[in-house]
Amino acid sequence: MVGCTKERGLSEVIGFLMIVSLLTILFSMYLLYVVPIQGRDAEISHMKYITQEFIGLKADIDGLIINNKINLPIARSFELGTLSSVGSGALSILPVSSFIEASGTLMVNEQNDFLNVMINGSMVNLSGLPPIVSPPISNPVLELHCNSPSNCPSTPINFTISDRYYNITTQERFSINNTTVNIAITYPNNTPYFTGNASLAIPGYQPTYDLVLQTFSNIASRPLIAQKTLIENLTFPCNLTYNLLKDNALFPNNSTDYYLINPTEATPSDLYAPHTITTKVTEYPPRIGSLQYESNNRYWVNQNLLYEMGGLFLNQPTDGGSSVMLIPSIALTPFQNISQNPDPEYHLKVSINNIRIIDTEDVSGSVSAQIFSKVDKINQNIIKGTDTPSNLGTSSGSSALWKMREGDEPNARAVWLQFLSDDDRINSSDYFDSTKTADSNQMNTTAQLWKRAFDQIKTITNKTLSSSMDNNQNKDFTGWMYIFRMAKSSTSALPYSANIVIGENAKNRLSGDCPAVINDPTQASICENSLRNYLDNPGGSEFILDYMDSEVSIVMQSGAL
Repeated sequence: MVGCTKERGLSEVIGFLMIVSLLTILFSMYLLYVVPIQGRDAEISHMKYITQEFIGLKADIDGLIINNKINLPIARSFELGTLSSVGSGALSILPVSSFIEASGTLMVNEQNDFLNVMINGSMVNLSGLPPIVSPPISNPVLELHCNSPSNCPSTPINFTISDRYYNITTQERFSINNTTVNIAITYPNNTPYFTGNASLAIPGYQPTYDLVLQTFSNIASRPLIAQKTLIENLTFPCNLTYNLLKDNALFPNNSTDYYLINPTEATPSDLYAPHTITTKVTEYPPRIGSLQYESNNRYWVNQNLLYEMGGLFLNQPTDGGSSVMLIPSIALTPFQNISQNPDPEYHLKVSINNIRIIDTEDVSGSVSAQIFSKVDKINQNIIKGTDTPSNLGTSSGSSALWKMREGDEPNARAVWLQFLSDDDRINSSDYFDSTKTADSNQMNTTAQLWKRAFDQIKTITNKTLSSSMDNNQNKDFTGWMYIFRMAKSSTSALPYSANIVIGENAKNRLSGDCPAVINDPTQASICENSLRNYLDNPGGSEFILDYMDSEVSIVMQSGAL
């Protein structure tokens, strides 16, 4: 009996150990396979969510710009991690843990890239262009002599500024006058009881008058479009003065402000002339700014998203993979001028929306962030730049505001867009520190991404043109774009750039001196000289350029929601 009891006890121990071993194997397989799969699925789902949030943000900003909504903030929340808490439960022997949550970081303007824009087109310098006033007003302080309401001012004062006609006159305030009305009273059977005239008299009524400035559109019928009260409660006779310089809507402090306040004002066509303009702030072109997301995934490949100039770029730093999810705000389309009957002519229309994020650097936490985006400024066909092109980092050529000739008629012959990768050696917009080292890998990656974006713009354009053109037209715009990338090494200039040149002769003139990829500094210098010569004298046919410069603020507030 004793032996049987020992054998049964041993078998029970062995059975228990086998069960524990089986559970251990199952738990190990769960930890090794199930938990990573759950984490991977959560991170894949979260990256899709982040991508959709970036696409939504782009749509928000584009909508504000298209609808010309200035200073209208739009809020959007970003959940930066997978939001799965690190949970752990425990049996008496083995702990069981769920997957560890991933985190992420959202950054504004941590990567400061540049977009250098050079345009050969029909332009006018606004800095020295006065508002067109007819007749000329030599003294902005107007002297007003008024003898009566019907004779105020005694000498008519009216003038034209650009396409607006202004008139200064008196106007009676709205009131009840002594009036004569017809009164008709009838019985229910329509028999007249009384018909006649009656008057309503208000004893002691005195009408009041204001001096007003009336604004008319200066066309044949001159419709009234605005009115402003200058002086209230006039008494007669009187001698008054009014200073037009106090009215900034009419006469700003300088002519540049005038055309920014009144962007629809007409400029005489004879003032426009061909110029080659380079966008420039001090020694460097304006920074386009960026919004970035960097993931910290544990079970799936890390992904970084970059929003710049309306484009969305994806980069996987661990394996070097990258792609262009949304192209920048550049479009080339055929335009048919139907006014040229009976044989309408096709032109190429180039639309560029240079969206620049101007807010200062900001970095989020790792849980959640709320983004407030608003458009601060939209300049339509107004470019800040210089007509004295110089190498980057040099101060020659002062910046001014230039206005392009607008309308549905060709106004440009060449455009060169040069994307310049972020360089740690540039501390500010006017300082280059050659003693610092640059992150060549990052600069090379972003330059390649933008080169790929330019290639996609060309591919899309060629397909659009081939399907939109009339078969009877001989226009071929597929060769009007030439794209290349620079990767030179130098301490005196930015080493990495992606370039697209638009113009009828761009490919024929540049393909020899500017190969698809430039690694040699000597070849880069030859290419730059060829580009300068081409921009100054592009030749070929004109096209329609619609250039928009938009400044966008992105303010970030971090914290758990």
